Amino acid sequence: MAKVLVVDDDPALRQALRGALGRVGFDVVVAPDARGGIDLLSTAQPDVVVLDLGLPDARGLDVVRRFHSLAGVPMLILSGSTEESRKVQALEAGADDYLDKPFGIDELGARLRALLRRSGASAADLSGGRPVRHDLGRLVVDLGARTVEVDARSVHLTPTEWRLLEELLAHPGRLLTHGWLLSRVWEDGRGEESRAALRTHVRSLRAKLQDPADRPVYVATESGAGYRWIAEMPAEPERAEPDPGPDDDTRALVHDLNNALTALQLGVHLAQGRLERSSLSEEERRSVGAPLGHLDATLARAARLAVALEHRAVAGAD
Repeated sequence: MAKVLVVDDDPALRQALRGALGRVGFDVVVAPDARGGIDLLSTAQPDVVVLDLGLPDARGLDVVRRFHSLAGVPMLILSGSTEESRKVQALEAGADDYLDKPFGIDELGARLRALLRRSGASAADLSGGRPVRHDLGRLVVDLGARTVEVDARSVHLTPTEWRLLEELLAHPGRLLTHGWLLSRVWEDGRGEESRAALRTHVRSLRAKLQDPADRPVYVATESGAGYRWIAEMPAEPERAEPDPGPDDDTRALVHDLNNALTALQLGVHLAQGRLERSSLSEEERRSVGAPLGHLDATLARAARLAVALEHRAVAGAD
């Protein structure tokens, strides 16, 4: 079962997402702010992250960059903004997809499953336009060209060593456990024989990178647990966020309104699903289902009005 980390400051929406995603087959952990989300990245080790940009303890794009640098897992942004530029900035900062609020659980589930399918590719394939060349002084790795140089001399890696290096580079600073690496590098990686093979391949990779195990520069061993990439990665250039405009109060109100509408819509969808599986007669289902359908349509209309309100605020600011 894939694990989803939901980071959102709205309690009702967190609860609705936990219930809705749980009903469609996901294991869900939640956090109310960026700090809690960062803690869960290492302790819960999620397979995918659902992140709201309007968190109370950090600016939106800063959170995206921070999560991208720490997690190395697919990240879907929940967007309450109609501004195309904000969505583009989030994708350039490291997000993999975004979904406008309010949304249905079927679409959210489909987006997450698509991200998880894509994440089965190699780290180089998942670069999504992000830098794939890492210049670390004596060591230069180009994931796109699949080349490694140590002291300006080319080094040949086996396919398994490449997969190991890709995973380590994709998760700098993160402890990659034996079991996690075995599942990513070997499809059937189980048992002591595979674990011994993992140690052998890591030892060979270290030798080729000229990285002594007793004084590691790149790959550190966490005794009995796994391995960690410890070399400092080149910092990505900072991108300035737009200056706050005079419509910030309105945007905050629209953000809260979209959260409330999304939580209500997810609740309606859950109720409709339970109704379809209930033991009620067909006539009873219709009598209960009709008001739910009207409520769903009303929430969709309210969402359109919220979008129109934001458009008017932005136009007035210009």
